[in-house]
Amino acid sequence: MAWHSSATVLASAAALVAAQRAVRARGRERAFDARYADRRSEQGIIVGAEGFTLAGSDDRAIVLLHGYNDSPQTMRSPAAALHAAGWTVHAPLLPGHGRSLRAFTASSADEWSEAARAAVRAALGTHTRVAVGGLSLGGALAVTMAAEEPSVRAAVLFSPFLVHSWRLGAIAALWPVVNLTSKYLGGGRAVRSIRDPEARAAIIAYGCSPPRLMREVQRVARRAHRALPQVRQPVWIAQSGDDYRIPPEQAQRAFDRLGSADKRLHWTTGNGHVITVDYGHEELAAEAVRWLESRVPRR
Repeated sequence: MAWHSSATVLASAAALVAAQRAVRARGRERAFDARYADRRSEQGIIVGAEGFTLAGSDDRAIVLLHGYNDSPQTMRSPAAALHAAGWTVHAPLLPGHGRSLRAFTASSADEWSEAARAAVRAALGTHTRVAVGGLSLGGALAVTMAAEEPSVRAAVLFSPFLVHSWRLGAIAALWPVVNLTSKYLGGGRAVRSIRDPEARAAIIAYGCSPPRLMREVQRVARRAHRALPQVRQPVWIAQSGDDYRIPPEQAQRAFDRLGSADKRLHWTTGNGHVITVDYGHEELAAEAVRWLESRVPRR
């Protein structure tokens, strides 16, 4: 009888936890959907988060890849600067992003990588000189693409996510357990990711993450880290010394691991992880263009 009583208590507790999990998840999903209810395309993409192409004036193209949990909106500043220099810019929307929390939950590292690969190959099919670039997770994807495609001429990376924290590693390993109690983990660090309050308020992001996707982010970072020695193209990296996600020593170690003989690590301060929209993003974009123009000049 005691065994049956204990089993009943455990079952009741598990049911209560599952019910609370479902209620919290639905609340997040509904709140996010309501926030963008009047800003949806027919495809369900949030207006402002769409992928975009800026047609240039010469034979050069660059694929810019956005970060985890955001959208091509974060690449607008470097895209505009590159386009003004004559580049065609492709900024695709990665699977699961810029849509809904349910779509986000269903996405994967393989899907993100394949979308990046398709964009780079499409650019190589239409332009004779192609570069890659990206922010955070997009920077890691760009590293992998440069290693895979030797015909890519150069890479410009903003806060590339080439390492991972102990917290990410723990969640990636234990996500099935974490997932039992929380369908979504709150971000909670937006102020540290983007210090400029106006940019932070304007960003289109989910503000939370399914536990399973921490494993997927880890997979992308590990692939990129393994690929670093195979990258032979010129590489420019912008990294904030105040980035709470990527400590300076880890950024330096990743940079040192790059196989390129022509590489530069450009340090900045006073901004957070999402440096393409934060304080000083215009100067960073201009610096990236100057560097890229010196490696892949207009003919």
